[in-house]
Amino acid sequence: MATVNTVLLLAAWAVISALIVVLYRIARFYQITSGRRSRYQWFSVPLALLAAAAVINGVAGGSNLAGDALLLLGGISLIGLGYNLLRLMTGSRS
Repeated sequence: MATVNTVLLLAAWAVISALIVVLYRIARFYQITSGRRSRYQWFSVPLALLAAAAVINGVAGGSNLAGDALLLLGGISLIGLGYNLLRLMTGSRS
């Protein structure tokens, strides 16, 4: 049963990482086509933080303070970057 949980956890984090990469590519495409700075490079920060949190929590066998802190920081930075991209792409109409 532990193996099934580990495989499902890794699959979930792979999907989350793929979605962050898609956001990165959207921001990069928008910067290239519009000429406006989207700061797409910063999407690697939440990707690294969330990946480190997944590894730490996976090695620890569950939730711990360091992994939870990295999850919090990664989530906050992803929300901020996503909101910034939304405002940039919609012309602050959102």
